[in-house]
Amino acid sequence: MRQSTTPQRPLVCSGDVGNMISTALSNMLLSILTLSIYRFWGKTNVRRQLWSATRAWGDPLEYTGTGKELFIGFLIVLVIVYLPLVAGFASAQVLLVSGNPLGALLLSGLYLLTILLVSVGLYRARRYQMSRTLWRGIRGGQTGSGWGYALRSLAVWMAVPLSLGWALPWGEMWLASYRLNNTTFGDRRFTCDATASGLYGRFTLVWFSGLIFAVAAIAAAAGASSLVGESEEDQAAAGIGFAMLLVPVAVVTMALPLAWYRAGFYRNLAAGTEFEGSRFSADTRAWRLIGLVMGNMLISLFSFGILRPWASLRTFRYACSVIGVEGEPDFARVHRAEDTGPSTGEGLVAVLDGAGEF
Repeated sequence: MRQSTTPQRPLVCSGDVGNMISTALSNMLLSILTLSIYRFWGKTNVRRQLWSATRAWGDPLEYTGTGKELFIGFLIVLVIVYLPLVAGFASAQVLLVSGNPLGALLLSGLYLLTILLVSVGLYRARRYQMSRTLWRGIRGGQTGSGWGYALRSLAVWMAVPLSLGWALPWGEMWLASYRLNNTTFGDRRFTCDATASGLYGRFTLVWFSGLIFAVAAIAAAAGASSLVGESEEDQAAAGIGFAMLLVPVAVVTMALPLAWYRAGFYRNLAAGTEFEGSRFSADTRAWRLIGLVMGNMLISLFSFGILRPWASLRTFRYACSVIGVEGEPDFARVHRAEDTGPSTGEGLVAVLDGAGEF
């Protein structure tokens, strides 16, 4: 039996908020001057600042990606994937207008393909970021198949509504385990045997809380329709009043149970993850998660997304403060891997799913 030890906190993020805000503002200005082209170099600057501010066992991480790699990846996907998709959607609309039944079939197929491509893009984006992350001169990495991950994601998306939501804990953990089991550091691989066991008690509260909120929203809508007068002013006032009433109801019935479930999810995932003889842990708490998410939302909302790098710094700090490791992995057994990762980065995510968090 493996002897348990007290988890240590080997990760520290000492990033400065003022420097990150300054970087975010300069990125915004240069993006405006270059008609948004600089955003790829700006994202790279933010990552380098985040990575270099993060230390593991006393040594800093290093980000080696470049804006040029992101830009080239974007252009490749724009020409090879996005423009053909646009042409396909236009053709489907023409067929629909003309009454051709093939239009609906083509449109459905294109929507499905787009969903799969987003999942492929997210997986490949993670592979790119891992391959550009160095620690003590050794590169991270990710194996596995982007399309395999996309098909797994599709299976989860189909199972969740068919099960009325009850497949969500299993599906989320299945996908997270696939990502971690294909994560490497040098020539060594992480392993993850985490399961959704123990999460369904928390998820039951989330499920019934969602049901209560749905009933409250329907009741509020019915109340609004019965109280409004004939004027548009009365309708607007009633709508705003009931919407404001739903906000605290949503916080009580949805936010707290969901944060409690999410905290348990991260604990399970970390406890099931191992690297070179050391197990991970995550001291996640519901209230701290709510503070992190709400703070990041407010920062992004009131800055119109300009200060999102600040929100990313808060996320890095939080992750480093809660992740624990039992002992120190046997890094002496870790050697450099031959795979240097993809030559370009994150084109699918940049084109189909926006610019990402940072």
